Amino acid sequence: MNRKLIPLFILIAAGLLLSRIALYAPQADKAVAEPPTALQPLLLPEPRLLKAFSLTDHNGQPLDLEQLKGQWTLVFFGYTHCPDICPTTLGILKGLVSKLKEQAEISADTRILFVSVDPKRDTLPHLKEYINYFHKEFIAATGERQEIDKLARSLGAIYMFDGDTEGADYIVNHSASVALIDPRGEWVARFNPPLTVSNFSSDYLQLRDYLQQKPQD
Repeated sequence: MNRKLIPLFILIAAGLLLSRIALYAPQADKAVAEPPTALQPLLLPEPRLLKAFSLTDHNGQPLDLEQLKGQWTLVFFGYTHCPDICPTTLGILKGLVSKLKEQAEISADTRILFVSVDPKRDTLPHLKEYINYFHKEFIAATGERQEIDKLARSLGAIYMFDGDTEGADYIVNHSASVALIDPRGEWVARFNPPLTVSNFSSDYLQLRDYLQQKPQD
């Protein structure tokens, strides 16, 4: 073989080797990024950073976006006069929290937030009595309509009043999903009904595990 060709063959061989490395490296990244089939219906295509909002919790303390960071937060929208969806969902969330007590670290950084879309009837004292009935560690919050709507729109929640809102006998039709906000303050997943404590806890733990393994932007 012509000695002048040897460096050329070395370069070609090195190029092929690097090509194979480049070919397999993205596949490894993809393997990490690809969610399990069971989680795909729950995950958003991309995390969504929430818009700034300002509410008041059931203890009269301010609640804003910064306070949702640093923990995993499950958010549910509703109202205390709700006859079925709200008590059922909050009961399931209570069961979820009880089940998570078996894993102290996960339990410690999981927060439940109930946002009332009916501030007229859901005064802070009433909210406190209502949410404490389900769990002493749950947070309930409400506020001005525009602030409620900021958070609702950020989390894809929908609600509509039905009846004469000038009186006290009206209902609120609202979505029944539970949104998951990650410690960075981003909406990352949504749990849709029907929900059970067993399935909810299993999905939640898998979601956390998967999202914590994903490379951060």
